[in-house]
Amino acid sequence: MHKKLKSQAALEFLTTYAWAFLVILVTIGALYSFGAFDFSKFLPQRCLFPSQFECIDYSFMGAPVNEVRLRLANNLGENIRVTSFSITNDAVNSLECSSLPASPIDWARETERDFVFSGCQNGVFIIGERTDAKITMKYCSPLTAGCPEHTVNGKITAVVIEP
Repeated sequence: MHKKLKSQAALEFLTTYAWAFLVILVTIGALYSFGAFDFSKFLPQRCLFPSQFECIDYSFMGAPVNEVRLRLANNLGENIRVTSFSITNDAVNSLECSSLPASPIDWARETERDFVFSGCQNGVFIIGERTDAKITMKYCSPLTAGCPEHTVNGKITAVVIEP
């Protein structure tokens, strides 16, 4: 009889802990479903370009415009001619913008320029969500013989805002 009471006490003890463990699992599941463990929203927004092209301002605009806006400063110390732009990201359905800044663009040294990539699609512009864009800019110096082309890569990470 004494052995039976010990096993019943042990079973009740384990059952109590099983219920507590189940409540903890349900609570963690609920927090996860509400996005409490999405730590990427706490990361800073940033714009990374080489020091020759200082990133002054940037933004992602959501629907209906779906734009990437960028302001860069030409710190090269010489006038340049921007020959092309491309924009993409690492998403499964890659970012595509139908309207890129018209090229070529003559850009004076030590000045700022605004660039707008519009008509962007593939579902990456969800208002309030973080997204990335990789921007490739090709340029040359018109004063150099043959105007050899150089490539600059930049990256923007920001939260999509309403227009």
